[in-house]
Amino acid sequence: DEARAAVEEALEAPIDKLFVNFGPPVAAASIAQVHKAQVRLPDGSLRPVAVKVLRPGIEQRFRQDLDSYLFAAKLIERFHAPSRRLRPIAIVDTLAKSVAIEMDLRMEAAAISEMEDNIKNDEGFRVPKVDWSRSARRVLTLEWIDGIPIADRDGLIAAGFDTKALGAHLMQSFLRHAMRDGFFHADLHPGNLFVDDQGRIV
Repeated sequence: DEARAAVEEALEAPIDKLFVNFGPPVAAASIAQVHKAQVRLPDGSLRPVAVKVLRPGIEQRFRQDLDSYLFAAKLIERFHAPSRRLRPIAIVDTLAKSVAIEMDLRMEAAAISEMEDNIKNDEGFRVPKVDWSRSARRVLTLEWIDGIPIADRDGLIAAGFDTKALGAHLMQSFLRHAMRDGFFHADLHPGNLFVDDQGRIV
């Protein structure tokens, strides 16, 4: 109920007008949770989507944590001269800026779109499409991805995929993104990677 209310507030519309259905959370992380939903396309067909919603009150909790970090950093700089060269206050300031970016899901959507544009001619790697009409600062709606988690080696082998080739392709893709584009997924752990039915890493 809280997630539904948060989506309605963020997108300024009743949830029934935004989605044909909106399910319970299917994944959760420290700042947000993901719900599976469906949208109706102009041709009348239904398309599944993933709806990422920031947790209620998460901004205030982070602000409290950052305030305590800043207090500690000021004490360290004031009373421990050798630590001043590490610039603890500047570190907390950098952390606060990165948290502010992470709390705005429009920034994540923009990064996804930029990466999608960068890799549009690459084979075997893709990112989900952003549904901009159903995304805002506290809500991000993406194409739903069906696939085998890349950590499920047995599942990949059972589906007929060459896991060594997938591993090599993943590393080559990451290096291509980093070296060619200077823009890469910085949290490329197995929980964020799937292999779709065409053998593409998503």
